[in-house]
Amino acid sequence: MFLFVVFLVAVLLVAVSQARPTEQERVRLWHEKNTWPPTWHEESQGYRKLMENREREIMDLTGGDERWENWMQYIQSRLVPAFTDVGFKVIQTPSHVHAKLKAAVDAAVAKWDDLPYEHGVSDSIYAFDSPKFVHIHELAWETIRELLPLHEEWAGGIKLRPTSAYGVRLYQNGSTIVMHNDKPQTHVISSIIHIAHQYDDNNQPWPIHIEDHDGNLHAVSLEEGQMLFYESAKCLHGRMRVLKGKFYGSLFVHYQPVDKNVWGYTVEDVIAAVPPHWGEGIKEEHGSRWAGQAITTDSRVVDNAPPRTSNNKPPSNQYEVEEDYADAEDEL
Repeated sequence: MFLFVVFLVAVLLVAVSQARPTEQERVRLWHEKNTWPPTWHEESQGYRKLMENREREIMDLTGGDERWENWMQYIQSRLVPAFTDVGFKVIQTPSHVHAKLKAAVDAAVAKWDDLPYEHGVSDSIYAFDSPKFVHIHELAWETIRELLPLHEEWAGGIKLRPTSAYGVRLYQNGSTIVMHNDKPQTHVISSIIHIAHQYDDNNQPWPIHIEDHDGNLHAVSLEEGQMLFYESAKCLHGRMRVLKGKFYGSLFVHYQPVDKNVWGYTVEDVIAAVPPHWGEGIKEEHGSRWAGQAITTDSRVVDNAPPRTSNNKPPSNQYEVEEDYADAEDEL
């Protein structure tokens, strides 16, 4: 049995390597289909300016691994289409849905020391302690099925297929989340269903930072019983400031369009669209602020991130945020 598994893994690895071209071949194919700057979709002046500035920042990164991952996130943001005018919206979670989720989380938090830690997320979450995790089993899929019509309506009436109901993740004190886009295959139309939190000070909430389709960065603070619709594969998002409190708990639900003519994007499409000049001026293999699949430029750096040590620039945690979404439900 063991030899069969080894053989199967070897076959799969060969298949993947055969499917993905070498960098030289990828560049040749890129020139057949693309020009730079890209013209995949109509973009507002504000969004185009944001992307032009981001490209300059990315090209200042000196580590090959970090530069590549930043290019992947950058390309995905521009490659995939938008479905809504803004890219996100806050609504009240249906009361009966919130009640069931809140009961499950409250029961779990009451036995805090018995809760398991979530592993495998250290690249994207900076924290003193890994998140705790609440397994809600069938309730997660019951929720994603029940909320399907709301997501379809928000996305313009397209038919969606549920792909993932993940959580409940309980972030712990001191946590930040790198700015990123979600998986292009499956995490297209999504929502963060905020269930419960315990802040040190209720006047210091833990906002989600998200970019809209016009290039603006917003800080959105959710109340318990609210949910955030967002175009998770297109809109860069994360949590740039530290959580000050015991925990912050949400359920993540994701959907993809049923019609492949509406959405058929994969990681391979993103890879193929990275322009040939992405690697010019690379000076080191890794990069001092590499964080996996994320944007790690100075204008989008999150608290707790490692300092920038290799590009002869001082570390920077400066960014601009539009703070006018404190009461986002009324604004959108």
